[in-house]
Amino acid sequence: MNKYFCSLPWVHLRLDAGVDHAGASPCCKFNSDEWEKLNSSIHSRHALPVNNGIKNAMNQQVFKQIRSDMLNGIPTKGCIDCYEDERIHGQSMRTDVNGFWDITNEKLTQEFFQTKFIEMSLDNTCNLECKMCSSFHSTKLRRRDKLLGNTVHPNVTCDPSLLDELDLSQVETIKLVGGEPLLSKHHLPFLKKFPNPQKLSLLYNTNATIIPSGETLDIMKSVKELNFIISCDGIYKYNDYQRWGSNFESIIENGLKIKNTFNNINWFTFLNTFTLLNLNAYTKTIEWFKQNNIETKSNWGQGDLSVRHAPDWYEEWILQENDHPEVRSYFIREERKYDPEQWQNFIDLIKVTDKMYGTRLEDYNPELAEQLHKHNN
Repeated sequence: MNKYFCSLPWVHLRLDAGVDHAGASPCCKFNSDEWEKLNSSIHSRHALPVNNGIKNAMNQQVFKQIRSDMLNGIPTKGCIDCYEDERIHGQSMRTDVNGFWDITNEKLTQEFFQTKFIEMSLDNTCNLECKMCSSFHSTKLRRRDKLLGNTVHPNVTCDPSLLDELDLSQVETIKLVGGEPLLSKHHLPFLKKFPNPQKLSLLYNTNATIIPSGETLDIMKSVKELNFIISCDGIYKYNDYQRWGSNFESIIENGLKIKNTFNNINWFTFLNTFTLLNLNAYTKTIEWFKQNNIETKSNWGQGDLSVRHAPDWYEEWILQENDHPEVRSYFIREERKYDPEQWQNFIDLIKVTDKMYGTRLEDYNPELAEQLHKHNN
């Protein structure tokens, strides 16, 4: 297949939690701004409603167009992150999944093929208040979102019974995201829907605050393989400030405890999300994980904490000590253009959360605080 082909649009089902019903959207790497442009539905952060059935949603025109473009070798704007990863590293999630699900011998059309990979947000129940997040993904963030004048989201959920229309015997891989999936009351009922767990590969994106136990632990131990993405936002105070409610040392300790609990783990990594708040700690973070022989990957913040809104001085400052291909690529892929309004939203976030939590940016990221003061923010 051509260099823009990805197997996911034919085999991957991503379900986002919603108030009344869940919605379908492309994969986790698909650019959220681009998806909002493509999909005019005002639902579940612009996910396509599945109230008329999952199969119907997956064969709506917006998904068909993505598949058509890929079949014809036309680049998809929403796939920019994979294209950039391939340019820098020679591989990406796109190349990985193409190797895992080789469907090039199938007679592919614009229609959805078969559900082999399910990615679900069970609900927005969470015990952390990450600054790059919102109440759509964390019930703990309602008070903050109200103070910022942002949308305050109610409880959202994705009822596992939605899957009843599917042939679950064909499912090979499941990715559970949040909220915090290990905290969700829907987690165990969801796992019980699969009659042959020994055939499944489970991937958890977790904040490592909960160690599985009881029946949940038994099922997780019985699956074919487990994979874990442990969420982290830099080292020490850089993490603790952005990922409010967490503690860096506890993340590492609990993460390794989870790793040692299971014998069926295939891969295990810590995922550091870098934003305007902690990007200056990129080099320190990567070196710490390397020195401690702990695998880590990078994730890049979007929304108000994305670098795309930053002024020129911010990029120049960051690259002085973090001149790394990944960091340079972050600025490029986000097409940075200073936006005074969005930048002010970033400043307001710092002020509002410092007042809420009784904190000072100076105590957690003094380098950033100094730069903001220097440039009269």
